[in-house]
Amino acid sequence: MALIQLSENGTTPFQKLLGYNKDIMLSWSNLSESLETDNQLSSDLKEEIRSMLAQNHGCAYCKAKGQPSGKFTDEKSMICIGFVDVYMKLATEIPEYILQTLNDHLTEAEMSELIAFITFTTCQQYFGAIMKLEV
Repeated sequence: MALIQLSENGTTPFQKLLGYNKDIMLSWSNLSESLETDNQLSSDLKEEIRSMLAQNHGCAYCKAKGQPSGKFTDEKSMICIGFVDVYMKLATEIPEYILQTLNDHLTEAEMSELIAFITFTTCQQYFGAIMKLEV
């Protein structure tokens, strides 16, 4: 059971927890939708990253969406996935050589999108975990 009752605002259980603050819920949802779509990085790759992070962040609701597929084998995707793995282990203490690897293989726009997606997704999953959001 969630830490608080679900509000009447929102369509998903996650949104309903934010729904007590409708402006926050709408802004959060808009940012989430923007980050999840195809842009510099594919939505499929971002879903793989989301599922990797979910296994690490303790949010039952987030984990229920599935395990990482392991289907990505292209260089750029593998670099992004490797970066996520380092991030999950070291948080913000990422070694310079790892950051340089990103810089060598991704555009600045891709790096910005990747790190924005990772950190926002982490925030969402921590919110779900703290609020005890379940399926």
